[in-house]
Amino acid sequence: MTRRRSLRDLLNKKTTEPSTALPWPDPASQRHEPVRADVQQNYRIAAHLWKDCEDVQFRWIKAGTKDILVVWIDTLVGKELTQNGIFKELSQQEHTPTSMAEIELVLTVQSMRVTSFYEVNLSMGDGFAVLFAEGFDTALCIDVSQFQGRPVEKPDLEPGVVGPQESFTELLEKNLGMLRRKIKSPQFKIEMQHFGNLSQTKVAVIYAAEVAKPELVEELRQRLGKINIDGVVDINYIRELTADAPRSPFPRNQISERPDRIAAALLQGRVGVIVDGSPYAMLVPATFIHLLSSSEDYYSAYIMSLPVRLLRHLTYWASMLLPALYIALMSYHQEMLPTALLVTLAATHEGVPFPAVVEAFIMVITFEALREAGIRLPKAVGQSVSIVGALVIGDAAVNAGIVSPGMVIVVALTGVASFSIPSYDLAMTNRLLQVPFMLLAGFFGLYGITVGLFILLAHLVSLRSFGVPYMSPLAPLDSRALREDSFFRSPWWSLQTRPAMLEPVNSIENASPKPQPEGGGKS
Repeated sequence: MTRRRSLRDLLNKKTTEPSTALPWPDPASQRHEPVRADVQQNYRIAAHLWKDCEDVQFRWIKAGTKDILVVWIDTLVGKELTQNGIFKELSQQEHTPTSMAEIELVLTVQSMRVTSFYEVNLSMGDGFAVLFAEGFDTALCIDVSQFQGRPVEKPDLEPGVVGPQESFTELLEKNLGMLRRKIKSPQFKIEMQHFGNLSQTKVAVIYAAEVAKPELVEELRQRLGKINIDGVVDINYIRELTADAPRSPFPRNQISERPDRIAAALLQGRVGVIVDGSPYAMLVPATFIHLLSSSEDYYSAYIMSLPVRLLRHLTYWASMLLPALYIALMSYHQEMLPTALLVTLAATHEGVPFPAVVEAFIMVITFEALREAGIRLPKAVGQSVSIVGALVIGDAAVNAGIVSPGMVIVVALTGVASFSIPSYDLAMTNRLLQVPFMLLAGFFGLYGITVGLFILLAHLVSLRSFGVPYMSPLAPLDSRALREDSFFRSPWWSLQTRPAMLEPVNSIENASPKPQPEGGGKS
């Protein structure tokens, strides 16, 4: 025999106990509030903690002669699974259970025991139904969760032509499952924590135990332990709260939506963090070289990755400095241009009422506005609007004599170069740094750009990410790492050791011999 009542009906029922005996619903009090052997008292505590929550359900059932209370959040559980896995099995029991172990044997779904209301509330938030039984001072958390999430799709932020074509989703369990399929060893460790005083978001710290430096894992634990915030909704909360040099515009950690990239980084000795509800994972430490490398570099022939990587480094600096160089040459250093080119550029600039630096700002702001509009608009029209808008506005601005054709070309090339940067965060940094370099070029020409570059490089070499120099292996110089996997990558048979800057426990990553021609002859 069962009876089901809503939370509002339960709270309207008068009780003889004074309300002061009930704990307030804050995590500190819940952490030390034990589960009672009196099921009625457990019911009153749970009803008080979850008052005004219409999606919380309470249900009383009888197992033999024992009173049992089941509490769950209706929006997080599978209704059919709850009915068949819990209530149907328990309501058919004529034998009175004498221990929680007997109740567990009856159930057909996975369960675990907890002893405090803090654990009870965390489990309910994860989609568990919580069972209290008369005479037992432990509660049984039964996994009946059924979250609705989007399917695994192709990477959007880090697309690739070759290699795996799956990306993380917003479900933590699904993301961890994709990683577990790639690293099946028990050395792949997952440490689960909850962050956010109100959100109680699950956060997983992941690493390879026999590879990652123990001090690195401990440092991440300590930084995470200092977080005291009401809610963690996205991975960026964790990124900003654990990063070195918080005022630097450069990303001090790396995010990725690709399970294959995260798995490869863990096997090198890096440590990851995944937040429930975020389709990205964070990697620490991160270096400048890491941010300019792509997973495709390791899925294509190593000979092909050399020109691609070099081109990527070239376009990185071009996306930052190209408008500033054009401003400096047109405003102060015309003698550095070939005469024929100078005459052509001067002719196109004739009639433009603004100096080159103002032209550049007009075009850069217009280009960024169109790019932002293309992101915010629906996909079906976003790209068309940004491309057509850039063509129409650029052509109209040239015809109106507001900007010169040369400036339109330079800004367009800058935008194209920024799209080749694999890291979205690093590309955003470049878009920000364009402004001070354009100002320096407008006021001081190439001298201003040179001074700006010295300041930028000094800042980069001073940065560290979890103790690792940001510009490794360039500064400090590590010739071996620079030769093996930096501006180009060596073949797999040559990549035998893990990066020394990570100080891995086991430095040997690959012991495969160099391939030999048939018959063992020399290649």
